[in-house]
Amino acid sequence: MTRFSPNKLYKDPKNGKILGICAGLADYSGIKANILRAALVIGSVIGWFGPLLVGYIVLYFVLDEKPKDLYANEEEERFWRTARTHPDVMAVDLKKRFRSIDRRIQSMESYLTSKRFKLDRELRSLED
Repeated sequence: MTRFSPNKLYKDPKNGKILGICAGLADYSGIKANILRAALVIGSVIGWFGPLLVGYIVLYFVLDEKPKDLYANEEEERFWRTARTHPDVMAVDLKKRFRSIDRRIQSMESYLTSKRFKLDRELRSLED
């Protein structure tokens, strides 16, 4: 089984209007798809039609289709979107999570090495 990268750009034909390129770019960048579509239309109107069309077609052939099972759940999807669009915020959040985990581990270690743990274990063995 191939594991897909949640940090990769994919085309998203399921949520797209034509080929899913704008929907994929929107998912990757965090910008709304309609804004990207409007920018594409405006760029085409002001004279960039040729390069935009070529770029759109190239992206269609180069990008893989977004897998259905890319994220395990919605929390993982939010995590990767935030990591792509706001890495500085994500770094602060991860640091906070690791600090919390470290505190819990320290609490468990102090309990496991305490006399209270030994006493609780001996009382449980007497109950059995």
